[in-house]
Amino acid sequence: MSTDSSLLTPARRARRSRLRVRRLLVLGFAVIAVVTVLIIWFARSSQASAGFDVSSPQCSGSYPSRPLFGIVGVNGGLANNANVCLREELSWARTAPLSFYTVTANPGGQHVADWPSGGTAPTYGACNGLLTDACSYLYGEQRAAHSYNLVVAVDPAAARTAPWWLDVELGATWAGTYELNIAALKGFVAGLHDAGARGPIGIYSTSAQWNDITGLTAQTTRAAFGRRLPAWVAGAETTTATQARQNCGGVAFTGRAPTLAQYRIGAFDADLRC
Repeated sequence: MSTDSSLLTPARRARRSRLRVRRLLVLGFAVIAVVTVLIIWFARSSQASAGFDVSSPQCSGSYPSRPLFGIVGVNGGLANNANVCLREELSWARTAPLSFYTVTANPGGQHVADWPSGGTAPTYGACNGLLTDACSYLYGEQRAAHSYNLVVAVDPAAARTAPWWLDVELGATWAGTYELNIAALKGFVAGLHDAGARGPIGIYSTSAQWNDITGLTAQTTRAAFGRRLPAWVAGAETTTATQARQNCGGVAFTGRAPTLAQYRIGAFDADLRC
């Protein structure tokens, strides 16, 4: 039976009005709850669909949950020191496919203590302890073996089978000629192989930094290294996932399509598999 609302008493009208307000409030809270759940779900999904790289700057902190893959830096900022949280970060990265990266440099002009004083380098000949191609090669070879053995001390199987990346950035110390820096980087590649690494060995850099350090481009890198090295395109703190997807397109600085592209999620360096 219907009731003419004009015949309702003021008290009944007020009760109906309050009921409508309650229903609207309940509906509003329900919508807010659903939106909150969706935001959390999308945030977690975006992390789960990304890989992450960590090293000494993330030492003893929290790590991303459920990474698609993990990349661990083995050095503490220089090619001749260690990431003191390597064991902890390796434990985190073992929950997903794992890679390593090592810092590279050519500090021969700085009279560093671990610069080689002698020895013979393939192609380049004898090292006389000075800043030469031969000594640069041997420096890279020895530093790469040092980094490899840091991982061997924690997980020999991972050191042997996982992919390795050479971190090539302008923030490191480099020699004044392209030839010297290329020799050092060839030594880093050889040093990992000779130490026992059987996974792929690639380069982490950008086209601009790679060219500034080596003088090489996508067209000339293969000839210099005798192969098309895998490329991991470095990002910045402002790089977005959309920009990383764009960086995955085309040909990278090593002359082949990128393998990974880095971007930022919150406080972490995330990586997109191209």
